[in-house]
Amino acid sequence: MRLAEQSVPQIKQLRVLLAILGFLIYPATEEVHAQSLKVRVIATSLSPARVLVEAEGPPADTWSFRNIYAGIPRLGYRVESFKVEAPGETVSVRNLAPGEFRSSKVVSTFSYEILLDERSRLAELSHVSWINQERGFLMLADLLPRIGRESLVPSPVTIEFKLPAGWTVASALLPNKNQRYTVANIDSAVFYVGRELRETRVRADSMDLALVTSGDWAFADSEALKLAGKIVKEHSKLTKHRLYGRSVVLLAPFNGVVGPDRWTADTRGASVVLLLGRHARAQALLARLGVVLAHELFHLWVPNTLALEGDYDWFFEGFTLYQSLLTCLRLNLIKFDDYLDTMARVYDSYRSLPDHDRLSLIEASERRWTAAPSFVYDKGMLVAFIHDLMLRQLTRNGTSGADIYPQLFRIGATGPGNANEVMMSILNRPPGMTQFFERYVRNPGDIALDATLAAYGLRVETKDFRTRILINKELTVEQHRLLRSLGYQG
Repeated sequence: MRLAEQSVPQIKQLRVLLAILGFLIYPATEEVHAQSLKVRVIATSLSPARVLVEAEGPPADTWSFRNIYAGIPRLGYRVESFKVEAPGETVSVRNLAPGEFRSSKVVSTFSYEILLDERSRLAELSHVSWINQERGFLMLADLLPRIGRESLVPSPVTIEFKLPAGWTVASALLPNKNQRYTVANIDSAVFYVGRELRETRVRADSMDLALVTSGDWAFADSEALKLAGKIVKEHSKLTKHRLYGRSVVLLAPFNGVVGPDRWTADTRGASVVLLLGRHARAQALLARLGVVLAHELFHLWVPNTLALEGDYDWFFEGFTLYQSLLTCLRLNLIKFDDYLDTMARVYDSYRSLPDHDRLSLIEASERRWTAAPSFVYDKGMLVAFIHDLMLRQLTRNGTSGADIYPQLFRIGATGPGNANEVMMSILNRPPGMTQFFERYVRNPGDIALDATLAAYGLRVETKDFRTRILINKELTVEQHRLLRSLGYQG
């Protein structure tokens, strides 16, 4: 995910969540790696939540922890008692800034404590490390430091855990016979820890898919896993790109009486971290779970499997959200009216932004976490909606926006490339779409859905500041066929 060191307005994010999207984080850009690191994580206290980290790695005199991650600030303040060891010597350590430490000599062995109390903001629980009395998530991106004055990323990392009695560990990675894990990329490594973790597994297309959860839910674990497996198969079919190996959904409940309308999720590497309110009947819980997973599991493909470079959040958030919405429609998780209502809510969110007509999607992607957190989702999803309708009309339903993905994997999975250049070539390729990228992505400008949707048999009505997208009573044959191709049953 593309991360920047600024806070994210939670209200703007929640506005987008109402539409069906998650509060997401994507793998950081590539970094130069340091040498290997051996790590032992010891849970020394659950109240207050505290772990001791003991490490041995490449000789260095500087260690740097993330202070801000995905807009969540002050993470560096959690690191305490940073110490180094050198045989037969006393080496002093200075705390240069929150999460920044420098020793008087180069050493290989160091240790520190880190406070991991549960986050007070529910939306943050899927993005940074925390533990409570029952469970928690340990995420190496904020748990381990960059090493040396060049802030090199340690790789590979060999890690083991010492947890309270009755606690276990689950991850997309599997341990060796000594219960040690080898991590190639710390930014994508997530470990679910807790009491009575349960794991169920299924073969979903080419993927080994696992669900790990804890606590009591109104649905059976097998029901949730079956739903996730259906979504994986649908995404594999859509992208025409198979994923191999093990992927996991790490599902945890919020504490207290919280309904499924409250949730937070993050997909890193092969792991989907999802916290969900569980105060509801099984049917409502599974419906919400399916909607969230339709988007989060898609990130296993986009952008996590692609080797593209640059800021293209407008696509891997906005376009992918739109396709996830259609996936929910195909799997009968939502109805066609829900599809139109979702797009109407996204449009209202987009129109409420003060600079919605002054910022291009490329500019917004570059400033996603600083100036335009919800704009990337809102306008990106609306542009995907328009693109899909245009393609269906131009080709008489022969192609759709979903056909982007097989093309993207033929290009983007083979090696590094500039993401926006790749997307421009794909979006502008069909006849009649030669300036689509420039008009809707590269250049700023307003989207007026009322004028845009008229050609497709849809109309926009606004009452009491709330937009509705409705189907015209009289449709041409072509309009009726187009809407039927989307899932309309009329």
